Amino acid sequence: MNPEFKESVKSAENSNEEFFTVNFGANKIKIFFEEDSCNWVWNYKYIYQKDALELKSQLDSSLKTNKIALINYFYTFIIPDISNLNSHIAPNTKSILDIGAGIGLFDLFLTQVFEHQVSFDLIEVDNLDEIEHVTNNPEETKNLDNNIQIKPVDALKKLMLINKASNINIIESKSIDQYMDRKYDLILSFRSWGYLYDLNLYEKFVRNTLNPNGLVITDLSIFDDSIDKFSKLFKEVTLINEAGNNKRFIGKNLK
Repeated sequence: MNPEFKESVKSAENSNEEFFTVNFGANKIKIFFEEDSCNWVWNYKYIYQKDALELKSQLDSSLKTNKIALINYFYTFIIPDISNLNSHIAPNTKSILDIGAGIGLFDLFLTQVFEHQVSFDLIEVDNLDEIEHVTNNPEETKNLDNNIQIKPVDALKKLMLINKASNINIIESKSIDQYMDRKYDLILSFRSWGYLYDLNLYEKFVRNTLNPNGLVITDLSIFDDSIDKFSKLFKEVTLINEAGNNKRFIGKNLK
């Protein structure tokens, strides 16, 4: 078991389940729990429920299972994403857009790593009824139980509020036309834009809001034409990571 994960669980127990801490280089990151966000992880990433239960048992922890699930999610996804992108994110970045931000843990992490104020816009849908993990691969479509409702925008707002992240703004996906005057140095999308849904959905928004020297970093499905479409959007496209069902690219200089 990852000793740093164990330390984070211990920090949550010591805080009376209010927050957990993560050591990242010289930074000690503190994330406050919020119940809807913990439930988001438990329900949305339900394939990891067994892992959370086993970890709780192995640690003989008093921490609520959905909070262990959130910490495990952090170490399973957020830490690897940060480690992979750390060298690609310019230290002078001032504005970031995250498309399909989930509960925004990656962005909460970044707010505490940057040494200067950075503004974030996070795009999410208001409600999820069906979650399709791999475009054009119906066998891997993920369906929620009928009695479970996931409202990402609500969960995002609550988590940002309890963490006092006033520099993080939430955009409901149907309202993006109101933000066409925004400008971003960096646009991110982890396992979302070009992975869960077609690049066409936010192409106009990205074209209008990406700064001339800005970067786009996104995970693209290997099961459809997303990689070809992305390559046609930018003059410079660089592969920086591969997973079983997607590839992560950087795009520079829109065509």
